[in-house]
Amino acid sequence: MTKKEIYEKANSVIGIEGMTGNERLFASGLMELFDASKKKDKYTARIILEALKFDELSIGRIVGYSTDSLKYPNPWDFPNENKNGQEGENKGTLEYTNLTEIGMGAPIGGICKLSTNELNNIIINKWCGGPAIWTRNGLKAAIPIWENNLFNGTFQKIGIVDLKKHTMTKYKKKFRVLDLRSFSGDFIIGFDSPVHRIKKLEFDYINESIEKVTEIK
Repeated sequence: MTKKEIYEKANSVIGIEGMTGNERLFASGLMELFDASKKKDKYTARIILEALKFDELSIGRIVGYSTDSLKYPNPWDFPNENKNGQEGENKGTLEYTNLTEIGMGAPIGGICKLSTNELNNIIINKWCGGPAIWTRNGLKAAIPIWENNLFNGTFQKIGIVDLKKHTMTKYKKKFRVLDLRSFSGDFIIGFDSPVHRIKKLEFDYINESIEKVTEIK
């Protein structure tokens, strides 16, 4: 069954928000396909649950926390180029180079550069993860930044690129593996450690402690 067909079946269910998970699967006629996919094709199992409006935490718990069940893009697989969708003076592009695994089977990281109408391939950080996310107006981007030290091992912090101020703000708080999804008001929404012990992320970038603000030039 194609992704389009799965969504057509899911969208045909009336009153889906008030149903339990099993009721959604049964009413859509996707129960049998889901049971088979859960064992052999986690990607299809995820598509079914997404179509039936399961939340991300529930999907992870049901399908299992593994890299092949994660929604694309994710920390293990994201594009080298990330545009903000704007034109003219607000146009911005983040480009990743030299992407390699942090460890065997681990997420990837590499050099991240910013290009705008005023800036050309300026290095934001030499060890960034992904995927980065943009605000709706394309003027800010949040980027996972890899770090490593003797006491904490390898971890991530959040950096925010501001195209108007030409700054990169890095925050103090440490995370295991960031899977950023969107901006919502003053919050960055996503997940920490999407494969092991997943936690929902609601990061208040206005009030969180800042480690450093760097001018981009």
